[in-house]
Amino acid sequence: MKASLLAVICVALLTQACTITNSPGFHSGYKKLPAAEREKIRFIPANQAIPVANGRLIYAVNARSLLNAMPPGDSTLVYVWAPHCHGSNCASLQSVQDICRHKGYQLYVVAEYFADMAQIKLQPTLDKPLLAINYPVYKSDYCPKYTSLFETELRQGQPLPDSVKYARFYLFKGSHFVKAINTLRGTQPQFEPTLTLRKRS
Repeated sequence: MKASLLAVICVALLTQACTITNSPGFHSGYKKLPAAEREKIRFIPANQAIPVANGRLIYAVNARSLLNAMPPGDSTLVYVWAPHCHGSNCASLQSVQDICRHKGYQLYVVAEYFADMAQIKLQPTLDKPLLAINYPVYKSDYCPKYTSLFETELRQGQPLPDSVKYARFYLFKGSHFVKAINTLRGTQPQFEPTLTLRKRS
């Protein structure tokens, strides 16, 4: 009896672990992409220049390549974007692009992972090519780890206060890190909030 109960618990835990590890954003998702999808992603060697936009290609870069691409006198906003994120801090790419055009900011959108290519394909064409984190440079396929390493390199080691520890927006003047921003005012959410139906009393 105890042995069968233990076996059921083990199977349940393993099933739950598989569900977590297969969810978007746990790993990069690149290894599970079909060959046709992989063809749309170009891994740029560490610290090398980002190519000029080429259709719908995604360029996977490390943070130094991105810093090198920032024009010296301009303000640049980097949006570390999670394609599957339903949180309030996750804004639609079009609305972020509109605000950056209005403010005269350069915008670079950096996808955290490839696990939701269907959502990536739905995005509008941006002024700059869509980027992604070049996870092999950071020697990890675990999304939270390589994203943290990328963001630390992007900020050039500058620590963040707890109030913006999970920020997705990073503002730069030239390649000099200015600040992290939790919410970009005036943007639209990436996904419409789900309405919760109340039971009638």
